[in-house]
Amino acid sequence: MFTDFISRILGTEPRSSVPDRLEDAEPSVIVKKDSNKTITKPIPEKYGKDVEALRQKYGDAFKTGLCITIPLKEALTIMPRARRRIDSYRGLQSYLKKELGMTLTITSQKTKSKTL
Repeated sequence: MFTDFISRILGTEPRSSVPDRLEDAEPSVIVKKDSNKTITKPIPEKYGKDVEALRQKYGDAFKTGLCITIPLKEALTIMPRARRRIDSYRGLQSYLKKELGMTLTITSQKTKSKTL
């Protein structure tokens, strides 16, 4: 009320409480996604051999949402590493999780189970 009185004295237009944006705006372009198309990104060189080795081992089961749990000895035979530890596969694990939606779990004989 006070702002209306001041705006009358100064001769300016009163401010409205409605924001300066469109409430019912629609996009000018509608994009429909085709669920049959699969867009595949190229696999980085450092993970290419590892992903291909996993594809050969798991065949048709190698798809999005797959959970793979293998011991370290088996992982080293399939995907050899210079550093023979679980942490040498962390990059591959994060790549598979992020890009392909797969979970790769590598267990070691030294790793203790957290379940009771």
